[in-house]
Amino acid sequence: MNQKEALQISREVGEEVRRAVSKIAGTKESKEVIGIGKDGTPTKKIDKVAEDIAISILKNYDVRIVSEEAGVLGESDIYVALDPIDGTFNATRGIPIYSVSLCFSKGDLGSAFFGYVMNLATGDEYYTLNGKAFKNGEKIEVTKIEEISECDAIFYYPFRNYGFKRLRIYGSAALELCFVAEGVMDCFVDIRKGAGKGFLRIYDVAAGLLIAQNAGAKATDTEGNDLSCRKFTMDERLTLVVANPELHRKLLELIK
Repeated sequence: MNQKEALQISREVGEEVRRAVSKIAGTKESKEVIGIGKDGTPTKKIDKVAEDIAISILKNYDVRIVSEEAGVLGESDIYVALDPIDGTFNATRGIPIYSVSLCFSKGDLGSAFFGYVMNLATGDEYYTLNGKAFKNGEKIEVTKIEEISECDAIFYYPFRNYGFKRLRIYGSAALELCFVAEGVMDCFVDIRKGAGKGFLRIYDVAAGLLIAQNAGAKATDTEGNDLSCRKFTMDERLTLVVANPELHRKLLELIK
């Protein structure tokens, strides 16, 4: 499978998921808890609607799906980290920041070769192609802001005043990484930990990370470690620092 084929598949998933969830987003029905996903968290109806559509399409292709609710499906050498709805809280309340996210890989972040994120509320799409990042067909790049005092940051969760110019949390890591990729925000930091690991799951951030990196961002965990070896598995967890290389260096120093 090549990048253009992955883009075609991702667009099909994005368009069909958007069509399905638009009918219930922001409604009481969307919030109904209908079970527990393979990740151990409650599955809301809007999650299940989105995932069922996405998997029905992906099953037509030779891929192994790693998804929030269904777990691991298939036996292919090509993995797809799928988050059918990233930003469920926003989706159930009609806040227009929630997305579908797909990342294609040979099994880890280092071998990821295509990433795709669609804002399901607006239809905006972000993706990688030939080592570059795009939004709606236009090339995007991270900002060149280097000073913390000038930095517009996305940060989960600050426990002191870090001196940023602005601090925002939008509730969809996939889209937030794309906001960094397109230069709307300067950095994405997630220092949360649980059971000795990070908080973010691989399907939450794999596509957004690849998009941000192709837009010029440096991405590591909060210790500065490279992320290439992180696996496309259900139990992988991450902390993240993502920004242009100079700002990234200063952010690591800041959060020590």
